[in-house]
Formats: sequence, C-alpha cells, structure tokens
Amino acid sequence: MQNALVTVEQTPKNSQNNVSVVVSGQLERVMAALLQRDYSRNSFIAIASDMRHFLAWYAHKNGEEFSFQRVMPRDIADYRADMGKTLAPASVNRRLASVKVFLKQAVELEVLQKSPAQGVKQLPLQTLAPKGLSRQEARKLLKEVEIRGNLRDLVAVNLLLLAGLRASEVVNLTISDIEISERKGSLLIRSSKGNKTRRVPANQQLRELLTRYIEQYKPTDKLLLGERGAIQQLALNGIVGKYAALAGVSATPHTLRHTYSYYYLEQNTGDIVGLAKLLGHSSIQTTQIYCQHTDAQLAERVEAVMF
Repeated sequence: MQNALVTVEQTPKNSQNNVSVVVSGQLERVMAALLQRDYSRNSFIAIASDMRHFLAWYAHKNGEEFSFQRVMPRDIADYRADMGKTLAPASVNRRLASVKVFLKQAVELEVLQKSPAQGVKQLPLQTLAPKGLSRQEARKLLKEVEIRGNLRDLVAVNLLLLAGLRASEVVNLTISDIEISERKGSLLIRSSKGNKTRRVPANQQLRELLTRYIEQYKPTDKLLLGERGAIQQLALNGIVGKYAALAGVSATPHTLRHTYSYYYLEQNTGDIVGLAKLLGHSSIQTTQIYCQHTDAQLAERVEAVMF
C-alpha cells in the first residue's frame, strides 16, 4: 500500500506555502476513519487543518517525504517547540492534540504499532484568576442600579455581589428559602450545581434589601418577579448587562460572583475552606483559583522589577 506523501517543491526559501500535500494511501485511510468518528463537523475541519499544517512543517523540517513509519517522538517535540515560538500555548496545545488524535487513529488501524506522540506533553498554561470588578467598578455598578433601576434589580445584583450566588441559584430562590431576623439571616440554596444544598449567610445590607423587597413585592413562590411571573436566567443576564453598560464596566452575573469571592478572601485572608463552602464548591481546588494573580496584578508587580 502506498504511503501518504508530502512533497516539497525546490524553492530558494523554505516557505510552508510552497508545500503540496498529496493525500493518498495510509493518510487517506486514517482521515476517512476519523471522519466516521463522533466528531462535530467543526472539530473534524480543525483536525484536518492542523494536520495539513503538521505535514507541511514535517516536510520542511526534515527535508523528506512524510511517512508514518518515519515519524519519531523527536519530530512531535520539535513541532511543539517550533509552534511555541509564534503561537500562544493554548493554540500550540490544540494543534498538538490534533496530531495526537491523528496518530492514535493510525495505531488503531495498525498503520503504526505505537504513537510517537504518546509521551509528548502539552505546554503548561499559566493559570490566571477569573476577572472580577474592582471596588470602584462595583460601586459604579451599584450606583447605576440605585439611580436608574428598581428595588427588584437592586436585590438581584446584590444577591450576586453580596452572597456570591450563581445566576441559576438567584432565579431559583423562593420566598421559603429566605430566613431573616433583625440580627441574622440566611439563604437556602437547593439542588444547586452537583445537586447539593447549602445555606449562605446574608449580611446586614442584604437582609435590609430583602426585607424591603418582600414587603413591597409580596412574592408567594419564586423571589424575583417580572411582569409575567418569575424572572429567568436570561433576564438576569440582561439586568446585569444593562447596568454594567450604564456604569461603563464589563460584567456578567458570574463576574459579580467572582467579585464576591475576591473581597471575601481580602477580608478573610486564606480562608479557602470557608469560601468553598459559601460558593458551593465540592473541592477547595476549584476555589483556589481566587488565590491566583490577575493580569492587572501581574502587570503591576512587573513594573516594580528594576535593575
């Protein structure tokens, strides 16, 4: 059976634009097998595009026709290194993943005995904390709600910002989930992510807002009401987006949850376990992302590096 070949035109410069890929034999078999797998059309197109790039790179790097039997682990490692010179780690890893999928399929078809990409690791990604609002941005947002909005919108925003709830948890709150007294209060979050139930304390500011809201709107089932009954998550997204735009900040409901998390840790340094319980995280490893540095924090620290 003829191998799939990549031929290189003899040109003065090693430009990958001067590579022509001949799709036949083993390469065609592997691509046909991938097409039969449960990939979306976009995923298959991405894999095919990445493989064309790899085949062109291989021909120029080695100065020889591509053959499955001549691909070595060193080739895969060199490809990763060369891509890392011009692409972000996430893009390099995506191309590397496509190559791995492709070569694994070749193994399954017994074109190869073992994938040369098997031991090549992806590039590490720097973990940055999710973006929250600065204290000034949060104040701007709240001010717009107070001036231009209504009490319901103010309660909705503060359930995210003062209790760190998920958007789905906010819209699913019922009047029976709220316990408020003069000195304390809590929100019962039922069947949240992972089908878990937890209680979240409500601070004085949130308790006062909820008391005023309940007296004015008199909900009997779901807490947050619109003109046609309980508001849905899409409506909550719109509420936050509307006032964020008026305040000149970028925010979603999840941004406000992130903001709550940052300021909880600012006031309670190192209390990852407590924050995980408040947020409803199953593992504190999920919560630890709020201990990572943001882009802005890293930029500020770099400014201080001088010689």
